[in-house]
Amino acid sequence: MRTRSGRRPRVTASVCGAVLLAVVVGCGDLSSQELSRGVESLGALAAQGGLIANGVARDATKSTYTRVMAKTLGGEAEHEAEKLADAAPDAEVKAERDEAVQLAGRIASLFSRLQTFPGEEAVGARVQKRMREAKEEADAIAERLTGEEP
Repeated sequence: MRTRSGRRPRVTASVCGAVLLAVVVGCGDLSSQELSRGVESLGALAAQGGLIANGVARDATKSTYTRVMAKTLGGEAEHEAEKLADAAPDAEVKAERDEAVQLAGRIASLFSRLQTFPGEEAVGARVQKRMREAKEEADAIAERLTGEEP
């Protein structure tokens, strides 16, 4: 669209500039509150993984269901790790951010084990134990960030 003078409106340039700036800047600063939300998400993912692993350990879950859920939830854990790793943490939460990124990677790896071995009861039992430990670790990180028990 052109104006009477034959120029395109500056709105288009402004919008393109804003989009480019958002892409270049990335996720931005990571506050304690934002990190706490991400860590709580990791705790929830670990709890869900523990439930799925429990079903595998008891031979009470279909392999197809286990694979689909493990792939979906593992992808969410990987995405959370990426979001946290891409964000620039405030100085006071850098250690917790780094710990949360590592935790997210471990949770994603545990989901990968379930996806690979959906019918192996022994694998399910080990993953269930490690998911419980991951949940406890997420709760501990959240507690340090908020000063409250989750």
